Amino acid sequence: MRIMKAFLLPLALSFGACSGDDKPSVEAWVDGEWTPVAVTAYAIDGKRDGRRTRAVATFTLHDGARLRVQLEVSYDPRPVLSAGHWSYDGTSSGDGTVVERSMKFFGGQAEGPSLGGRFRLDQDNRPRFRIRLPLRPVSQPQWK
Repeated sequence: MRIMKAFLLPLALSFGACSGDDKPSVEAWVDGEWTPVAVTAYAIDGKRDGRRTRAVATFTLHDGARLRVQLEVSYDPRPVLSAGHWSYDGTSSGDGTVVERSMKFFGGQAEGPSLGGRFRLDQDNRPRFRIRLPLRPVSQPQWK
């Protein structure tokens, strides 16, 4: 029985870790903890230009507010987040910088780039939002 539990727990965790990566998510930093925010629509668009990819991810939130995240990925030789800026037009609007937590990037020469990962959005050097972008081609912008 102990061997069965030791085998099943990591297996269950690996399935759980994979299942949430196909949906975008937003969390807001409220009173010292991360609070989920409902996402009603998500779009990402962008293009590769030589050694750089620029993408804009737009989250429409449950209250109609929009969170827009601009990302620039450079290749040196591996992909790195070289710049990022975000803006929020909700009740307590704001903007700031993007901090990479973990990024997934595929960008072959023959195909368009695919971008995903987890990012923290800081305002005045403090966390404001935390987002997850599902890995997908930036030329296929819509999610629902």
